[in-house]
Amino acid sequence: MRLHKKPIDQNPSKLLTTYAQEIAFNTTGQIVDIGCGYGRNAFHLSSFGVPVLCIDMNRDALNFIESSKKENGNLLTVAEFDLFNNPWPFGDETLGAIVNIHCFIPKILDNFISSLKVGGYLFIETIDGRGKNYLELPPVGFIKEKLTKSFDIKLFKEKKVGPEQSDASSVKLFASKKKL
Repeated sequence: MRLHKKPIDQNPSKLLTTYAQEIAFNTTGQIVDIGCGYGRNAFHLSSFGVPVLCIDMNRDALNFIESSKKENGNLLTVAEFDLFNNPWPFGDETLGAIVNIHCFIPKILDNFISSLKVGGYLFIETIDGRGKNYLELPPVGFIKEKLTKSFDIKLFKEKKVGPEQSDASSVKLFASKKKL
């Protein structure tokens, strides 16, 4: 896994901006931006007056968020954490929302499910399938199959990517956890 560079464009995900207000105003519990990078999406969510926990393993990115948060209302907290190699740090039904953009780690999807409270939001936007990016993406149908039982899926877009023989897909998802 490579560390990300500071993006030239610090604008949030366009798709997240569609759902950010709903997430911010209806979440009961901690909002976490997993693989937050330089905070472009967390800054946007916090602009609605809600605190966001930013998790990333890139210290430079987290330092950037720390140095910028005063001008953005001090609603961001950062935590340096390697989700690839360390155990998931949140308990069952402790989070109000998880935002996961361009840093999808298939093995922690079950943790997302267990850590979200009923009614909690899950927003996933994987990377696109350009170049060899498809090698980091989940198989077609994987995310939907994992989440259908536990979530009301409000938006699901999946696109097969990579060479024809590949089974990779890029996914955009917005869902809320339902009571089972």
